[in-house]
Amino acid sequence: MHNRIKRLEELVTGAAALINRLKEENDVLRKQVELLGAARSKAATGTAAARELADFKAKLRRRLERICAKIDKVNDVQPGLFEEEDGE
Repeated sequence: MHNRIKRLEELVTGAAALINRLKEENDVLRKQVELLGAARSKAATGTAAARELADFKAKLRRRLERICAKIDKVNDVQPGLFEEEDGE
């Protein structure tokens, strides 16, 4: 009976040590995943698709600025065209 209890204690001790080792490895792996995710996001910013998106945004911004400038110019020529009327 004593041998069985001693064997059970050894198994519990071994299992506890294995769990602790797995927790440490899990922490290391979690940190590696975080680092890889950060590296991946850095690498993704330099891709062709990211550059195309940035170019598209810049072109769209310039186009909108030109449209706003035209609206301002027309509004200066014809005051009140784009202003709200007061309800009298």
